[in-house]
Amino acid sequence: MVFKWQKNKKIKRSSAPLPPWEQEQKRRQERLKAKKKKIELRPEYDRNLPKMKKKRTQRLKKHEKVLLSVFLTLTLITFYFILPFSRVMSVKIDSSYPESKNEILEASDLRYYESLFGVWPRTEQISQKIKKNVSSVKSVDISYKGSKITIKAQEYPMVGYLKKGSAYYRITSVGSVSSEKLKRITGKYPVFYSFDSKKPLVQTAQQFSKLSPEIRQSISEIHAAPTKVDPQRIKLYMNDGNQVIAKSITLKKKMKYYPNISANMDSPGIVDLEVGAFSYPYGKK
Repeated sequence: MVFKWQKNKKIKRSSAPLPPWEQEQKRRQERLKAKKKKIELRPEYDRNLPKMKKKRTQRLKKHEKVLLSVFLTLTLITFYFILPFSRVMSVKIDSSYPESKNEILEASDLRYYESLFGVWPRTEQISQKIKKNVSSVKSVDISYKGSKITIKAQEYPMVGYLKKGSAYYRITSVGSVSSEKLKRITGKYPVFYSFDSKKPLVQTAQQFSKLSPEIRQSISEIHAAPTKVDPQRIKLYMNDGNQVIAKSITLKKKMKYYPNISANMDSPGIVDLEVGAFSYPYGKK
């Protein structure tokens, strides 16, 4: 009896259900395959995880720094507005003459505890206002040091005192008159009398300021003495006892002759510089 071997012939598996132990084994193998596949996918994620955590931490820290900076800035600004650092605590006036200090302070319109944020932009405006309202001021420099303000005012030179009623006022080289009464006067400057209008006073003050120091110091009084013919007529009372008649507009030009004329006078008298330049004793003409 001969048996023939059939090659490549597939053996059919029985369609009968697997016994329980084989089913459990099959399920176990499937779980192992799934776990192995999951483990093969995780290494790439696991390697990137520390970098992702680091970047996230850096972003959080950066946001925290920004928020903290904004908060601190707002807090500092709030405190600066509230605390006295941002307020005017004192105003120092540095002027040529003590009696000008009140005038300059009033003209500045600065107020105690006023916000510096409202003062800083008005610095130039304050300077111009002082020069406009205080005519004796030539220039103004305003400086800040914390909550303290210093106003340095340069004034025109003083040339004399203006007598108005029973009070005396300072006159500058440009003819401006201070609004503050003087507590006392000295013999260093002449006293101006009877100048009721501004123009003659300005002319006389300007001309007087141009005289030599020796001649200025020799004059004790200047009186306005206008006439219908000559509204610019003035009288000067000298320390040596002489009286000078002159015109306010030509005072500088004519007073240069006074030293020679007075030196040739035998006795005190009048020196007439109004038209020409001559002298005569008191009581004669």
